[in-house]
Amino acid sequence: MTKRFIDLEAFKNLTVAEQLNILHKDGVHVGKRMVDYKPVILFQVNNFYVEVHYKEYRKDVNKLLVSDNVEMVHPYLKQIQVKGLDGADE
Repeated sequence: MTKRFIDLEAFKNLTVAEQLNILHKDGVHVGKRMVDYKPVILFQVNNFYVEVHYKEYRKDVNKLLVSDNVEMVHPYLKQIQVKGLDGADE
């Protein structure tokens, strides 16, 4: 299955439903965190990131933040594991 390419501006111009569809089909789940007791999930899509802020997990979306700034990843860094860097996977 080939993931389709969409750029940041094209993604921003889609409806929220279309954006969520792309995230679930083509996005890479980076991490999850809680903000004010609400779940926030970070996805990477091609060369940009999308944070999905939920009112309730996987039900009601409060907002989507879209950016190509890698700073968006910082709150999730402790969750990201890269195989092979510690030598344990060899």
